Amino acid sequence: MQSTPLYLSDSIMPLYKTALVFAFMLGASSVLAGLGYSVYTLLQTELTVSLALFSGLIVFFKGAALTALISFTSFMAFWKKHQIKYNNCKASQATNCNDIGFFRFA
Repeated sequence: MQSTPLYLSDSIMPLYKTALVFAFMLGASSVLAGLGYSVYTLLQTELTVSLALFSGLIVFFKGAALTALISFTSFMAFWKKHQIKYNNCKASQATNCNDIGFFRFA
């Protein structure tokens, strides 16, 4: 039987759920921030439309990269916790391990 590491304990898992919600909100706001920065840059400077859109695209990519990093970390934590539960169930010779199998996780 494999023990659950400290970073996957039941008291820490709500932080991963909160991080996923935060990542979703960050992804949505990075789209709006990119568009807003493009319009602001277009109106305040002498840049062309394509350069202003490119500067907004850079802001969006920064937010999207941070969103991807947070989401990847949180999903990997949930997946690892699920793997430990499934492997412990298999090691205990239980017959209902398919209830926590891959299709139940998805």
